Amino acid sequence: MILRVVVFGAGAALMGLEIVGSRVLAPYFGSSVYVWGSLISIFLAALSVGYYVGGQVADRWPRTAVLATALFLAGGLIMLLPLASRPILEAFAAWDLGPRMNPLLTSIFLFAPPSILLGMASPFAVKLAATDLSTVGNVAGALYAISTAGSIAGTLLTAFFLIPTFGVRMILYILGGSLVAFSALLVAGVRVPRAVRQVVTSLAIVALLAGPAWTAAPAPPPSGEPKIVFEKDTVYHRIRVEDYANVRYLRFDRSSQGGMYLNNPFESPFRYTDYAHVAWIFNPEIRRVLVIGLGAGSIPKRFWRDYPGVAVDSVELDPVVVDVAKRFFEVKENARLRIAAQDGRIFLRRSDAKYDLIVMDAYFAEGIPFHLATKEFFELARAHLTPNGLIAANIVGALEGSESKLFRALYKTYGQVFSGLYPFPVAYMPQRDGDGVRTIILVATARSGMTRAQIIEAGLKLKRGKKVTFPLYDTFVTDHYDRPIPTSDVPILTDDYAPVDILPVYGWEPERR
Repeated sequence: MILRVVVFGAGAALMGLEIVGSRVLAPYFGSSVYVWGSLISIFLAALSVGYYVGGQVADRWPRTAVLATALFLAGGLIMLLPLASRPILEAFAAWDLGPRMNPLLTSIFLFAPPSILLGMASPFAVKLAATDLSTVGNVAGALYAISTAGSIAGTLLTAFFLIPTFGVRMILYILGGSLVAFSALLVAGVRVPRAVRQVVTSLAIVALLAGPAWTAAPAPPPSGEPKIVFEKDTVYHRIRVEDYANVRYLRFDRSSQGGMYLNNPFESPFRYTDYAHVAWIFNPEIRRVLVIGLGAGSIPKRFWRDYPGVAVDSVELDPVVVDVAKRFFEVKENARLRIAAQDGRIFLRRSDAKYDLIVMDAYFAEGIPFHLATKEFFELARAHLTPNGLIAANIVGALEGSESKLFRALYKTYGQVFSGLYPFPVAYMPQRDGDGVRTIILVATARSGMTRAQIIEAGLKLKRGKKVTFPLYDTFVTDHYDRPIPTSDVPILTDDYAPVDILPVYGWEPERR
């Protein structure tokens, strides 16, 4: 029975390590399909090597202590990852071998050694458990089934509980420590109580059956039958360009990401893009802008048209999105509007530029890139701001109530880096809409203490001086939310602990005009 528990636990630890491995790599290499492809292929390759080596070693030294040693070494290597990973990641990021080789080679160095050791567990256990040649098939089948059930349980436990609850370092210590405990269990030869066996069995059943139960239904598209102008699967999304009468929309998977009116390409059907212009209230002398997240290009192309003295850099992770914005949404590169196909955090790490305004338009309802939502990233962004520079972040969430934790966690995290925080909920109606899910433009700046009256007056001054061209500019400036925002029950998001995956709002669509 001890062997079965150990095999189950080794399978769980292996898949837990693979899932959390994506969090280790993301701050340096993003979370693209190349990262996941690297992780999956290296873990599979390590398993293959481990199966082979485990079989060879088991035939030569068929002793429980040898298996215990392998598990102990695997646990020790995993517990060393919080210390060892950073210099390795920084070295490969500095060498910049490309979006494919960077995560692939880093995964080999970080994850292959413990995974090979874990791969040895199942064939070694078969050797130890098989006492009769006539039943070796039954023994092997049962142990590999238990290992697979453990892998499923480890995947779900890590994705649904450990990552939302603990930081990356703590998860690695938990995984490594559990393997050390399993090795001690083997050496001690402790008889496993019946209650523990029942728990393991229950976890396996839950792992096998629970997956389909938590699949969220997709959000419906705008009403009516669209004309599909373009459709393509990329390494990041399934992209669709859809025309509904006079409006063209860009959709990633099941959420709308941008759009334009076909008879006015500079006008977006979504209201939040107008609110990005409140940044001029806090710095009327904006001359250089960085927009992280291109989408349909509504914000950068409007900045380019409305402010002739402003130069805009846009960074978009997916090269296909860049091509789509140019082909279907009238985004045109020139001397004042430049586009880079790159992860936003990597772009800033490699750039020496200073900006008056950074617009964060990479957050969306269903999947926030956690490495663009942490204190470390905001500190990096602040280092690229001019003395009066600011960030305007497009966030989906609620100001109050049960759906507000994501926004309040981001608000708290921005507050660790910027002293002035000013939320502008889109189409906000006081006394009624506090707990409604909506787009919120959060302005983060070193300029603190501006009152609602001062913000409104500054907006009116910009409108009177014709520095902004929106007829309703003074109206959405008054949407500034100046009530206290409690943050004691939400975490500061860091590279180590950023449970944003449990907080997205499904079925939400941006506010339309």
